Amino acid sequence: MKSWFFGDKKHRKDGDIDNLWKLFELALKLADDYTETNKELFIDIYDKVIQQHGVQWNITFALYWIRPWDYLTLDNNTRTGLVEKLKIKIPLNSTKKTCTALDYLSLIELLKMKFEEDDYPVHSFPELSYKAWSGEIKTEGKVSEDIELPRDREYEPYTKEDFLKEVFMDEEKYMTIKSLLERKKNLILQGAPGVGKTFIAKRLVSSLMGIRDETRVKILQFHQSYSYEDFIMGYRPNGSGFELKEGPFYEFCKLAAENIDEEYFFIIDEINRGNMSKIFGELMMLIESDKRGEEISLIYSDEPFYIPKNLYIIGMMNTADRSLAIIDYALRRRFSFVDLEPAFEKEIFKNHLLSQGADLNLIDKIVKKMKKLNQEIEKDLSLGKGFRVGHSYFCDYVSSENWYEEIIRYEIAPLIEEYWFDDEEKGQTLVEELLR
Repeated sequence: MKSWFFGDKKHRKDGDIDNLWKLFELALKLADDYTETNKELFIDIYDKVIQQHGVQWNITFALYWIRPWDYLTLDNNTRTGLVEKLKIKIPLNSTKKTCTALDYLSLIELLKMKFEEDDYPVHSFPELSYKAWSGEIKTEGKVSEDIELPRDREYEPYTKEDFLKEVFMDEEKYMTIKSLLERKKNLILQGAPGVGKTFIAKRLVSSLMGIRDETRVKILQFHQSYSYEDFIMGYRPNGSGFELKEGPFYEFCKLAAENIDEEYFFIIDEINRGNMSKIFGELMMLIESDKRGEEISLIYSDEPFYIPKNLYIIGMMNTADRSLAIIDYALRRRFSFVDLEPAFEKEIFKNHLLSQGADLNLIDKIVKKMKKLNQEIEKDLSLGKGFRVGHSYFCDYVSSENWYEEIIRYEIAPLIEEYWFDDEEKGQTLVEELLR
């Protein structure tokens, strides 16, 4: 068996050895404590390691050696025994002709279930390995042909109708957003604090996929020091110097390219907090819908790279953040912009609070008070409609005498004081009006 898991200096990348150690560390951790978090960490590093030079089926040998009762070895003899004797299919990753982490863990789960059957030919991974090498696996027991691997996740369906029930938006606007995203591939949802930008974005992509599948959605937040090296690719310090690390956007593009028949969504919160030209770099051109699929060489790599057509970018922008610069026009023309409005006067907002047990008089009070406040904000020349207060402050009703007052005093009032920082008296008057 091959016990060498990395390439020579010519073929070895800086992070290959560290990745192997990390895989073994996480494998031990998962074996000792099988939680969803540990599993996700294991899946991420396993799928990264099998892309490295010198790694294929042999990595499963090592996992078996460190924990033979927990991990399956997929050497040639064992694979032959599984497929030809036990009639269990081993899914193959088309790029490396091996199986992904999810398929590997699913195969382990399936076999552990079969081991519990009294008349199954084998009852542990060591016994399976021994009998595969000695040719002793028999098939007289209850062994089914073409056993399908259990899939770890059955995704919950999520439709347009589900979206419209949860989000305070009419069908016409939903269809407009859907059309813009399909055509442009890049969309920014912009609005004041509390209009539900993140809430809407998450449910929008689920409705477009038809299911809640978080594996096809990546969410991150820009900040003022975020860079190309963080987002795409760049050198990062390690124990022995620096190594070239792939960023989340690079990795997500690769993932989408491997599954071209499925839609993938990259969601960027606070998109206007970052210097977008600096962050996207030479990819600024490639995010355009008609440039998808065109290859270029990246600054830090000669490898051809492209943004696949099945990847969609959704940004969220807070229109009330005065500390931020306006998005530059070069990037602005690559996105469609959709304004999200406060929904206090929509019937669905009122019904939402009623369904949570809120009193009709309290709901009317919220609607009238917030409508009046937003009118004051909109007509102020130093503010405008982009500074209006959104409905999400009041979406989670709690049956308490102080619920409304606490929201006003500790969430809305600080916002008002910030808006009228140069006119404290007016700000105080507006807060008092809300509390009456």
